[in-house]
Parts: sequence; C-alpha cells; structure tokens
Amino acid sequence: MAYDYSHEPHRTVFLIDNKSFYASVESIERGLNPLRTLLVVMSEQENTNGGLILATSPMAKKIYGLKSNVSRQRDLPVDKHLIVVPPRMNLYIKKNLAINDIFREFVANEDLWPYSIDESILDLTHTWRLFGKTPRAVAQLIQHTIRHRLGLYTTVGIGDNPLQAKIALDVYAKHDPNLIGQISYQTVPDTIWQITNMTDVWSIGQRTAAHLARMGITTMKQLAHANPYALKQELGIIGTQLFALAWGIDRTKISERVINPRTKHWQLTGSAARL
Repeated sequence: MAYDYSHEPHRTVFLIDNKSFYASVESIERGLNPLRTLLVVMSEQENTNGGLILATSPMAKKIYGLKSNVSRQRDLPVDKHLIVVPPRMNLYIKKNLAINDIFREFVANEDLWPYSIDESILDLTHTWRLFGKTPRAVAQLIQHTIRHRLGLYTTVGIGDNPLQAKIALDVYAKHDPNLIGQISYQTVPDTIWQITNMTDVWSIGQRTAAHLARMGITTMKQLAHANPYALKQELGIIGTQLFALAWGIDRTKISERVINPRTKHWQLTGSAARL
C-alpha cells in the first residue's frame, strides 16, 4: 500500500519543548546547571495527598526514577544533595513569555502557537531560509539562542506538518545528540512505522491502544496498513484520524488552526474528509 503525498501540504514546522521546564528554571535561578542538578518541584497543597512532584530535573529522574505528576513526597529519597522547591507559576509564565519572544524573531506572530507553558509550535515555511542552510541548522540556532539568553535547554521536533513535528519531538529528539528529531513524508516508513509502543504516539492513549490491539493492531506499521474502512466502522471518525496519523498526515496550518474548545488540542483539520 502506498499513499500519494503530492497533494498534502509540505511545510516546515518546528515543535519546541523546554526540557524539564519548571525544574530547569528553578536550577538556573540558583545558578546551577539544569542538566546536572538534583532538583524537584513539589506541590504541598492539601489535595495532593502528601505532596505531588510537579517536575523533576533530568538528573533526578535518571538517578531516582522520579516522574512528574506521578511521584509523591513519600517517593523522595533521603539525600542531602536533592533540592526540593515549591512551584512558582508566575516565574514560569514569565520565562515562557521570554521564550516565545525569542521565537518571534524567527517567525511572524500568526505562525507561532504557544501550545502549552513548555511547548510551542512554529511554522517556519516562509522564514527558515533567512537563518540557515537547513531546517536542522535553524533549529540548532534557536536552541543556542535560548540557551545563551535564558540558560534553558530545548528539544526540537521538525516535520512537514505539526503532527510529524510532534512525533519527531516525543519519540526521536530525546535520542539525538543535539536533541533534534525530524520526520518528513519520505521518511514515514523509517520513523513513524518503526514505533511499536503505540502509546508513545501523540493522541493514542491506553484505551485506544487496547482497542486497536483487540483488532490485531499493535504497531504503527500495522495501523498504516489496516483497512481504513474497517477502522472507521469500528472507531468512527477517530479510526479515520488514526489511519491519517499512521501515514503522517495532518493538514493543520498554524495560522489557520482550529482549537478543540474541550481538549484545547489542535485538530487534524481536513484529514478525515479527503482520505
């Protein structure tokens, strides 16, 4: 089975994530290296059942196995080198605004989407050539600019559309020496189809993965080669969107994005209609 991508939008989209954002900001505020510091940000509100760890530095995650929004105060080791701090949301918002101001040096405002407090989507289709010879070179320039001005490390996913950029960020950037992942229509078989843990993919949760498994679909390659009509019959419009996902298709244009008011997520605009 093959798919003709000639009619799909070919853009240059970056999805940029601030690595361990809260913990990194707290480390930098203390003059510490955010990648080497043992630090956690912990909420002590009453409804967190003894304190919820909101963020962990990369080193704390590696050494202690602590997980953001999962681990609690009782999971903390007794270690004098571990720094435990309360959250400072106003500070994180201030840093987020500063980061997005840097992004506006590379894209027009309508081509920037601050997707969350630690992730932004940039459509550099019309501007990347002003800053480097390749999209990857531009990604490195943005990383270096943020690192130099704010001390923060960032990971970048690059794609022909936001979906590809998101998967490149979530699955491949963390394994790259420069913290950059890249997917294009041409590399879908070598990237998206190689994913065997379905829940690693944006928008596929445990319930959806379990439903697909009952249909005999346990990898992204199997999903891409499933019968799209059977997927739609079994899962409705979600089945059609999953099929598009497996082929790396997303027709969202950042400047014309549609936001789902319930989930606050972008939608794969038009994907289901024309498959």
